[in-house]
Amino acid sequence: MKNINRYALNSLLKLLRTSLYLLVVAHFFSGCTTVSPMAELKYTEGSVAESLSSTVSLSFASTDQSISGSGLLMFRKPDQIRLVLMSPFGSVLQEVYVHGEHVSIVDTGNGIAYSGSYMELPDKGNFSGWRNIHWLIDIDPPESSRRATVVARTNRYGYQEKAAFEHGLLTSKTNAAGDSVWYNRYTSVNGVPFPLEIIYKTAADEKFTILFEEPEINISIAEGTFKADLSKFRVYPLSVLR
Repeated sequence: MKNINRYALNSLLKLLRTSLYLLVVAHFFSGCTTVSPMAELKYTEGSVAESLSSTVSLSFASTDQSISGSGLLMFRKPDQIRLVLMSPFGSVLQEVYVHGEHVSIVDTGNGIAYSGSYMELPDKGNFSGWRNIHWLIDIDPPESSRRATVVARTNRYGYQEKAAFEHGLLTSKTNAAGDSVWYNRYTSVNGVPFPLEIIYKTAADEKFTILFEEPEINISIAEGTFKADLSKFRVYPLSVLR
């Protein structure tokens, strides 16, 4: 089983590496979303993204590897997420489903899936970022009266963190473990402010970047979108990814 998993993951990594340069270039030169200086951004007080659908570019970098991919990310509060990772040729490479504490990773091309609690995910490597995905996308509602400030607080997950704000918008968070996330390139979609770039850096110096392109916010998303059908896959526990 370990040989099968290693082959599947290596095949995926090779495909992602071949598309790294083209994906990054395409993102920065094809985007049409207007990004205004934060001080000039117009938004509705207290407005948040209750649901989201956006094309994305993803990257992971550590001391020994660097990979990238692109696809479609969908989200619906409070805890439903689906990522469809595409090849440069338009085929589905991988899908990730998150519902609460449950995570399913589907390796479509190899007919393999991994499923279990997010705590079973490795604490290092390109899959480890999913352990903190809810923390990453938990963005405070905008409040124009809150200017440049840093707040020490207990977050909704019961952990200590420091949060920085500018012009009423969350710009970064750092937790007690030394993990940090930055929210950059804010845009306003129908009055809802949203960062087009989220950078997550772990205490182990691993870096995850999510780049959004023309996000659709607070749209209706079908219920079945977030349900993984694993009936056609060989399913292994997430713990084998360690």
